[in-house]
Amino acid sequence: MVTRRALRAHQRILIDSSIWIYHFEQHAQFGAAASAVIEAMEEGAFRGIASELTLLELTVKPLQLGRQDIADEYEVLLSYFPNLELEPISREILLGAAALRARHRLRTPDAILLATGVHSGATAAVTNDDAWVGAAPPGVDVILLSGVA
Repeated sequence: MVTRRALRAHQRILIDSSIWIYHFEQHAQFGAAASAVIEAMEEGAFRGIASELTLLELTVKPLQLGRQDIADEYEVLLSYFPNLELEPISREILLGAAALRARHRLRTPDAILLATGVHSGATAAVTNDDAWVGAAPPGVDVILLSGVA
């Protein structure tokens, strides 16, 4: 089981969009674990990395519900969250994502997120997606949320 100590073993950790969604929506099964990851980052246990793609993924549901105010809050929150780097999607990241997708048949969003982490020097990625386990490049540990305590 992964603990906060395991998170602190890394200086830079990629945070999958699903972690934010579980945290904000207080997901019944994974909300507490997601919140533990977000809180550890906020406290400075590690530097978090997120892709601007996460902003897209977080704002879809509020926009579907006609809640522009919530979408705006998510944008501000991600832009100024303590110890979080919100990385733009660059050509280099897209080419890295294409290579990951070709090699591991990842979905495009997952490939972009992983490539963002690699580009940003992350040594770990927190997700709840089993497909990341075999797809993460050497030097990037995948921490499954279902194993965080």
